[in-house]
Amino acid sequence: MNVEEALEIIERILPPGTLTPVKVLVFRQAWMNKEYGLIAKESGYDVGYVREAGAQLWRSLSIVLKEPVKKKNFRVVLQQRFGSQAIGSQAIGSQAIGVRSLPIPSVPYRSDLPSNIPDFPGGPVPLHSKFYIDRPTIESKAYTEITKLGSLLHIKSSAMMGKSSLLLRVLEHAKELGYRVVNLDFKQADTETFASLTRFLRWFCTNVSHQLDIAPRLDHYWSDDTGSKSSCTLYFTRYLLPQINVPIVLALNDFDQVLSHPTLAQEISLLLRSWYESAKQIEPLQKLRLILVYTDTSSNCLQTHSFPFNGIGQVIELPEFNMLQVQTLAQRYGLGWESSEPVEQLMSRVGGHPYLVQLALYGLWSQSLALENLLHDSCR
Repeated sequence: MNVEEALEIIERILPPGTLTPVKVLVFRQAWMNKEYGLIAKESGYDVGYVREAGAQLWRSLSIVLKEPVKKKNFRVVLQQRFGSQAIGSQAIGSQAIGVRSLPIPSVPYRSDLPSNIPDFPGGPVPLHSKFYIDRPTIESKAYTEITKLGSLLHIKSSAMMGKSSLLLRVLEHAKELGYRVVNLDFKQADTETFASLTRFLRWFCTNVSHQLDIAPRLDHYWSDDTGSKSSCTLYFTRYLLPQINVPIVLALNDFDQVLSHPTLAQEISLLLRSWYESAKQIEPLQKLRLILVYTDTSSNCLQTHSFPFNGIGQVIELPEFNMLQVQTLAQRYGLGWESSEPVEQLMSRVGGHPYLVQLALYGLWSQSLALENLLHDSCR
């Protein structure tokens, strides 16, 4: 089997659109045993981009073939599966004499399988993935808080500690309870959105309306004389909330984007605090369960004593992994770390930081980088 025959095979077994030009490039060059660094240098791509394209390609093949496929073994896997077939230069499946059709795996592509194949670290760990490490005490607190009338939940930690992964699970739990879920990611807001309180609150109300499948009617409730915060409150209490007969979990993800504008952050936080306190008397606001997700830094204005959120709501701070959690995750990657020695070696370099631990274990699993190089890159 040569590289072109192998490409014909994977074009047929992978879902349409999987093979992008850079993945074809990686496949061809990896077939010739070239490392990602050399591929990147010769092609002009960034090495991280090339490595991620390769990781996605091996992950896609793992899903379809239902066995681990990596850069170091993909040729062997394809040759063992399909090498006995006589593949000519014509298209696979040709009826020409001497050319046999290629048997395609009978199991169709399934979107629910990736949970058993690790994703490249950096984003939220998918729901139902075995590579998510449960923190029962923390999750129990979060699940309990969203059942309370007019509650406010803070999820905070330093960067890349698992806030988004936890939020995914809290929102999924809310759906299982029959609640409505709104997840606003402030990274999606245009820069101009943060230019004024009025513009921000109108963006806020419009996007909440869309996620609840309710037609926005801001102009019916908005008034310059009333003011933006009161207009926003009227919009929620007299229009949006009365139309929903179940609790609504409203997640404000990446709230750091708001906090980077101190004047705006002060106004928004005062508004949300007033909702939290008014929920004791205003019935529509009791349906709201607010979740604020933000990074805990020394420059974060949520740390100041005068900030409006101090002393209210349930605060969840995500800690680093302990040794048992790191060892559990290593075993889920199939690394077979039965003793504590390799765990101690890894944690001596990266501590228990979830992202750095995942990155190191992924590197060992995929063999895409030597561990020393991977840890050096991740700690820069």
